[in-house]
Amino acid sequence: MSRMHTDRLQELLADEALAALDAKRSAELAMLLSDCPAAERDALMQTAALTQLAFLHRDRSALQAMPERLKARLLGAAQAQRFPAKPG
Repeated sequence: MSRMHTDRLQELLADEALAALDAKRSAELAMLLSDCPAAERDALMQTAALTQLAFLHRDRSALQAMPERLKARLLGAAQAQRFPAKPG
């Protein structure tokens, strides 16, 4: 991946971490990630997550408790993925 593509990917990941992507830029991010080796993609996603944490650390007023319904859905989805139902 060229330096220009990597820079753009990092920019889009940072925007995604801040929930600042519209549909067009989200599609661009998906396209760039599809061309990215898995290890590099994981490192870039981790960088985006750390960027979001840094912004939240600076502005604690932006922190909100996760709604219980969302928390339950996420936990349910994670458990279903980790322990898939056996067919039959």
